[in-house]
Amino acid sequence: MLRSAAVSDLVADARAGRLEPVYVIHSEHPVLVDRAVAAIRDAAVPPAMRGFNYDVVEGKATAARILGGARTLPMMAARRMVLVRDVALISADEHPALVEYLNAPSDTTVLVLLTSKLDKRIKLYAAASKRGCLHVLEAPRNPAPWIRAEADARGVRLESPAVERLVDAVGADLSRLALVIEQLALYAGDRAVTAADVEDLVAETREHTVFELTDAIGAGELRAALAAVTSLLDQRQSAVGVIAMLARHVRQLALVTAGRAQGFSKAELAQAVGAPPFVVDKLTQQARRYSAQALARATQLVADADRALKGQVIEDPDRLEGLSGAATKALGRQLADRIVLERLAVALVELGAG
Repeated sequence: MLRSAAVSDLVADARAGRLEPVYVIHSEHPVLVDRAVAAIRDAAVPPAMRGFNYDVVEGKATAARILGGARTLPMMAARRMVLVRDVALISADEHPALVEYLNAPSDTTVLVLLTSKLDKRIKLYAAASKRGCLHVLEAPRNPAPWIRAEADARGVRLESPAVERLVDAVGADLSRLALVIEQLALYAGDRAVTAADVEDLVAETREHTVFELTDAIGAGELRAALAAVTSLLDQRQSAVGVIAMLARHVRQLALVTAGRAQGFSKAELAQAVGAPPFVVDKLTQQARRYSAQALARATQLVADADRALKGQVIEDPDRLEGLSGAATKALGRQLADRIVLERLAVALVELGAG
């Protein structure tokens, strides 16, 4: 199995002429697949020979069609290449013939099977994995180094805050990151790209705004937290959905606190929290502001806010400054959403202040 750190190795091997007879490739990131296929194709078949020695199989094909192309001798060249766009579309009845080919592939053909779905219980993928020709291309858990490498390859200078802002705004969507970096290069011209450039060019997403809110609360920045609440409501985002994200954030802080108390390593914390190591670093810093008792109270506050927005009974409405479920109904949806989220943000920031 290849992870994103080894994608460059696959490309380097192909460019050096170290080609495998069969590649089975899966990824949720089209940019990784496109680059792997391009490197293999460039090494396997020169552009001038592709009219004779490069076949692309689309749609629901049969094994006979695929293997007919794979077993055809190259014309006036050392090898040919057959690319199957999505082997997941092929009927399972066709798989035995493909598995048989994997065990005895042609040495004059490079067969590349792309698959949109991967289930290693299926014999085709199990055989590919056993033979060592299954390549699963994944995004790095921390996309920052990938962003820097992508920018360097395109001759784009990114300031460190711009890289951080891209991670926050886009995350690990490598295809979108590649597109945004290209756009930033055109936008900034010869100068270095700044965080402000990213702000101007990258459309704000719901996740970004919610994460701004959780980060502001975790860092104890009340003004930023209230600004994020205003931004969310101006975008007409669901207040109940925002509270669900706050509940997730508080739970992550509690898991980090409990894990650190048990002596967990960063890798163990990342597994327990279900977040990349660079996110765990941020959560660890934020968790230091909260005692275990404060996090327990924060969990109850978030639950109360959720009940209040849904008009349900709250055992102790004083925790939200007297906002019972009945009170939120009387306020009306828009005003209730704003008041509940603002009071919750204030309470969570204060809990972190000790």
